[in-house]
Amino acid sequence: MNRPFELTVTHAKRFERFFGWPVLIIFLISFIVMLRTQATWVIPVMLVVSMGLAYKGYMEYRVIRHFAEHQAVARVLRYRLIDCWISAISLFALFIPMYVNEDAFILIGGIVALWGLTKSYREKKWEERIHAHQSRLPTYEEVLERREDVWNYHQK
Repeated sequence: MNRPFELTVTHAKRFERFFGWPVLIIFLISFIVMLRTQATWVIPVMLVVSMGLAYKGYMEYRVIRHFAEHQAVARVLRYRLIDCWISAISLFALFIPMYVNEDAFILIGGIVALWGLTKSYREKKWEERIHAHQSRLPTYEEVLERREDVWNYHQK
């Protein structure tokens, strides 16, 4: 196994342990408190959560791109990365107008909701495009859980 890939997987595992459940719990508690008190400190908390989501998408791209055997697969992986960044930015942007203008909040909330509702459709189409060029592409979770087997399968 090559060294940069090993370091990428190690960093991804470390990030998953740090950012996974603790930040989700902080987000939920912050959201409940914000709804009760209208605290403006939730905006920086959402910025941190959004940055974490964007970084997680970047780490997923860095890990999976090593297994892409075709240029079209790499392009679809970049599209997925851009989709993740748009989701993170829209999550952060949703909370700013909540304190400034309720009409803008409703408009941005509708856009974020439509983006979220179409996520499964986009994922399905991207999977079809990936499988058209490469029949077996391991998932991010497969690579993190048992990287030796997946890496050896890729090298065959």
